[in-house]
Amino acid sequence: MPSPHYKGSENSAYSQLIQAKDGNNKVIIKPQALDITWGNDPRYWRLHDKPRGPAELLQVCWLEVNGSIDLRLLKPNTDYTLHFNLFLKPDAFGWNESPVYFMVKVGKNGKPTWRSAYLRQDSQGNTFLAPNGKNPLKFRFDRQNMHEKLIFGLYEVWRGRWKGGLIIEDVVISVCR
Repeated sequence: MPSPHYKGSENSAYSQLIQAKDGNNKVIIKPQALDITWGNDPRYWRLHDKPRGPAELLQVCWLEVNGSIDLRLLKPNTDYTLHFNLFLKPDAFGWNESPVYFMVKVGKNGKPTWRSAYLRQDSQGNTFLAPNGKNPLKFRFDRQNMHEKLIFGLYEVWRGRWKGGLIIEDVVISVCR
């Protein structure tokens, strides 16, 4: 029986779903490169057939989306931010009372940095960044970490409330300005 969880890290097109731009100043990760809990179950998620299409959350009470990239795609000793480009559909539900948590860490044993954000219903119908520029998720790494992975994710697993109507467009890592 196949797993109900989607493993983008095992996607045969994985390397094509991660694009370095502007001389390693920006990396864009498409949803098909992410690991999505319950992502293979059509009751909970819709992963679009287009290789670079969005991931649509239909409904879950356990929201967990993880990703990783090789740090060799980035420059050491540089300050970066990571954010998700998100969209709340007009019929989105369950977001007003539960913050969503975002995490980034350098290497499997690295210290995680966390940020939280409320995905407000008044954001419906517009693409927005989370975490936003007022509360950015920043990281930095040294040359000694070049052979490690950058690990990141988006989570709302603590409240046990149903939520839906979220679209993940992509994840963007960029040099702090």
